[in-house]
Amino acid sequence: MRTQCRECGLGFGAEVERGQPLPCPNCQHAREVAADGWDAAAAKVDRCPLCGCDHLYRQRDFNRTLGCVLVIIGILLVPWTYGLSLIVLSGVDLVIYYMLPFAVVCYRCDTVYRDARPGPRQGEFDLLKHDVVKYGKTWVDKREKRQA
Repeated sequence: MRTQCRECGLGFGAEVERGQPLPCPNCQHAREVAADGWDAAAAKVDRCPLCGCDHLYRQRDFNRTLGCVLVIIGILLVPWTYGLSLIVLSGVDLVIYYMLPFAVVCYRCDTVYRDARPGPRQGEFDLLKHDVVKYGKTWVDKREKRQA
């Protein structure tokens, strides 16, 4: 899994164990790890063990740096390939994207569980759900607001 420290903001990879605190390698601030809601042996996460959030989504476990490097190479080759390099490398990027497995991500703390298989409730990313879960925003219909 990959998570971020709530104190210093350092992103780091770690293996979690039931009931054992997860220390940050930078500031040593420890986060509690819940014992229920996830099963490491079955590679299944129903609830985030770090923040307790039930709202998770799935995404491809794609290295964004690799995607950006492919696009930059395509852009640099445009003068010699008349733009065909962008099409070819975009195709390579797309093939790599669809060959990769899914990862499960928590809406609240953005922890990425790379070895977990998505469950039936874990769909694609939903921006409205993200804003509600992470920032506590609410959606109010403007018509209702004017009538009140």
